[in-house]
Amino acid sequence: MQARLSSNSVSNTYKWSVTVLSGLFMFIVLYVYRAYHIDQVPAFSGHSMLFRALTHSSIISIVFFILEFYVSRHLQVNQQVKPFITALIATFIGLNLTFLAFNYFYHWTELYWSSYFQFLYEYPLVIAFPVTLSLLIDRLSSHSRTRSDRIITITSENKKEHFQIKAANLLFIKSADNYIEIFYISMQQVNKHLLRKSLKDIEKEHRPNPFLVRCHRSYMVNPGNIDHVKRSNNNLELNISGVTIPVSKKYVQSLTEKIPQLFTPHPEISSQIV
Repeated sequence: MQARLSSNSVSNTYKWSVTVLSGLFMFIVLYVYRAYHIDQVPAFSGHSMLFRALTHSSIISIVFFILEFYVSRHLQVNQQVKPFITALIATFIGLNLTFLAFNYFYHWTELYWSSYFQFLYEYPLVIAFPVTLSLLIDRLSSHSRTRSDRIITITSENKKEHFQIKAANLLFIKSADNYIEIFYISMQQVNKHLLRKSLKDIEKEHRPNPFLVRCHRSYMVNPGNIDHVKRSNNNLELNISGVTIPVSKKYVQSLTEKIPQLFTPHPEISSQIV
């Protein structure tokens, strides 16, 4: 099957933002603004208002952390809607855990459907703000992160030679013994530059970098210049400017996470069985 790549999905910026902001906003709402009369009714369990606010805020942060970093990668849904799906799941799980924690603090005196329905209405309203803010933060950061006019500098092993290139023009880097071959576009032609360096060092120095992704022990590619993805049986190959680049099984999962559209079907994609 051959597939033309499209735009990327949300990055780790969103995952960390929603994890931190959901708990922080919940804490501010409960402890700073004293929402839901948390300061007027002492807990039957004897726990302080600070402890209860920290508990409720920690619950939603932990839920978002687990879902975003461990569960979302297994969700077979469109990458554009995945943040909303995980947010809905996290909100529902967080709501129920918070409801149970709330009842624990009040010795299960509020374990009624009427109380639960009130949670069902109020809790999503609180979570909606940090989720929306996290998406905006990710959008702003991704704009600067993926600017095609960004300059990438690769320094030789002895620090004496510096090769600079616009990210949009970088195609891929190939390992050649103790050297690397940098393939790039210049004057509408594919050119090659030889530099004494290892891919391992480049990976360390440019991590994270959306324009340099490891796909094989001998190759790093610029996802923005991948023309086609070819899957045949259990093999995966990338095509960049007519050059076929293999993908090692070792890097398939990391590629799936960094470039999820590799495995995301789109209606407009033309497919060919090989």
